[in-house]
Amino acid sequence: MTKPDFQKMTRKELKKYILSHPTDNEAIRELFITRRNPNAQTFPYPYDMPYEDVEAIFKTKLNLE
Repeated sequence: MTKPDFQKMTRKELKKYILSHPTDNEAIRELFITRRNPNAQTFPYPYDMPYEDVEAIFKTKLNLE
């Protein structure tokens, strides 16, 4: 199986790909590290929140539900 060229994908296409391939570290790295705005505001991970709640927040933010 060949992987898509992540650099040619739009941000929306890359997000959809990552949701269907959540263990593809190369795609995740492209979205969250390579394309990251260096001036973007950062937030600490909410370790005290259950995983299911965090997942629901991400899905809502990614407009996939």
